[in-house]
Amino acid sequence: MSEARRRVLLDRDQVQDGLAELAGRLRPRLEGRELTVIPIMGGAMIFAADLIRELPPGLILDFLRIQTYGDATSPQTEPEVEWRPDRSNVEGRTILLLDDILDTGRTMQEARRYLLEDCGAAEVLCVVLVDKPARRAVEIQADDCVLHLEEDLFLVGCGLDWAGKYRNLPELCAVEMAEKA
Repeated sequence: MSEARRRVLLDRDQVQDGLAELAGRLRPRLEGRELTVIPIMGGAMIFAADLIRELPPGLILDFLRIQTYGDATSPQTEPEVEWRPDRSNVEGRTILLLDDILDTGRTMQEARRYLLEDCGAAEVLCVVLVDKPARRAVEIQADDCVLHLEEDLFLVGCGLDWAGKYRNLPELCAVEMAEKA
């Protein structure tokens, strides 16, 4: 990030407060359901780890990987499921599908379709750390999020990356390219 600056949008405490508030909103919706939490690897892993500690015990955790970005800052390929959850963890269950960001919507749309149509989920709730509708390319909405961001900023931290780096930053940052003299 040598030619870029980071601007903190949510510091570590704000991220944790946002996760606690999100969990508080989700708990009543999830009570009494056969719940499987499925983060989309790899960006959602940090978000998922922090969020599931705040949810009711007894959930099942499984994983899904859909590749679209590679090392670029925008999607390079059509979404394709590469790593599938165990069908018995999905069929007939409520799925809490987690991702770090909902921007174009293509990844989330394909993940939701796959879980409902191919795996037989009873219901899929799409929950993200950041909902960024400015880049939406398909019709899909987040059921809930920590941050609704109207600006079209490039983000890193809390699972969001730049060519695979900076996922482990504890704060959510906007990356701004430095002006060259």
